[in-house]
Amino acid sequence: MNYLVKFFNMIFIFLLLSQKVYAVRIEIIAKVNNQIITNVDVDNRFNLAIAISNIYDKPELREKLKNQILKVLIDEHLKIQEAQRYGILITSNEVNNEINRLERSLKLKTNSLIQSFKEKNIPEVVIYNQIRSQLLWNKLINITIANNIKISDKQKDEAFKNFIKNSGETEFNLSEIFISYAEAKNQDTALEKINSIYSNLTTSNFITIAEQFSDGAVISKGWIRESVLNKNANEEIKNMLPNSISKPIKSSIGYHVYLLSNKRKTKKINDNESLYNLSQIFFKFQDKNKQDITKYSNAINDLRRKVKGCNMLEETIEKIEIISGGNLGILSENALDKKFSNVIKNNLPVGILSEEIITEDGVHAIMLCEPIIKVSFDKIKQNILNKLTVNKINNASTLLLNRIRQRALIEINPI
Repeated sequence: MNYLVKFFNMIFIFLLLSQKVYAVRIEIIAKVNNQIITNVDVDNRFNLAIAISNIYDKPELREKLKNQILKVLIDEHLKIQEAQRYGILITSNEVNNEINRLERSLKLKTNSLIQSFKEKNIPEVVIYNQIRSQLLWNKLINITIANNIKISDKQKDEAFKNFIKNSGETEFNLSEIFISYAEAKNQDTALEKINSIYSNLTTSNFITIAEQFSDGAVISKGWIRESVLNKNANEEIKNMLPNSISKPIKSSIGYHVYLLSNKRKTKKINDNESLYNLSQIFFKFQDKNKQDITKYSNAINDLRRKVKGCNMLEETIEKIEIISGGNLGILSENALDKKFSNVIKNNLPVGILSEEIITEDGVHAIMLCEPIIKVSFDKIKQNILNKLTVNKINNASTLLLNRIRQRALIEINPI
């Protein structure tokens, strides 16, 4: 009798497991050359994107972005296949380093990412495939494109002349999410996609969402001058505060959303000019007399012993009501009062408050926030060359991926 009970219990458990297995109907969504992508693959990849981006999983979000995730999956398959065609391999150390980078980005404990994602029903293979595709693609780009990039002397000279000509403009430190009209098939679909992404953006998850959903090859654009931006982007971004996100901006090729990390006014550039990143404290005279000068000078001497570094100086200024000042930005030697520049030239150490500087207005002290910057046209030219090279690599990698797509046999069924 006991054997019969055990037998029926086993049958019951088997049926329960069978129901669980077959609850999800597996359908082929796409074929990429000789590989298939199923609805389960799409769901798992979406789960990964949600987990990495740290956004709330909503049915309407999945509905609007499912084609975007399918496109990402197809591209990952194509990148892996192309790298295999070249015989490119990656090591376990490279994969582990990328996993550790993700853990730091997501503020997870070391070696906890795989288990953490497993708990969110994301299979290991989904994580490894995303990492593999990116690492293999980076190696492929280095082999086929980066080592063969050439920038002509004419391009370098024109870029340098424009850089010098436009010095004095405002610069913006930007990251970008881009949704292409071409990839979305039409402008309405592109607008739906960018709005769905935009509604889930915060300054903390912007980069990770860009990595998961953006059509753009470049996520972090770095410092961009206002003259380089198109009119619509410039109008929006110039009125933004640092650490804020733009509304979706329409261009001739798609929709863009920008994270503005910081902005700064550049200086007119002269070769061999010295630039100083300075902060100051300032005691304003009420009645200019010896007692005030002595009192404020003693206060500065006391602060010199206690305050180290510009961050600590600015915190001190906020706490003490009678002190004014703060960061002055990056100033050229010509823009400084002679009394200030003489103090700096007298070997003022970085992060140490200077002796008192007495002017008609009050008693000052200054601090160098970083080593003196010496303008060098040669160094500027090298930086411009690096930027031109990166831009050319990004453009060439986009064209390469387009060529790979065109020659691939890709069949897509309606999702």
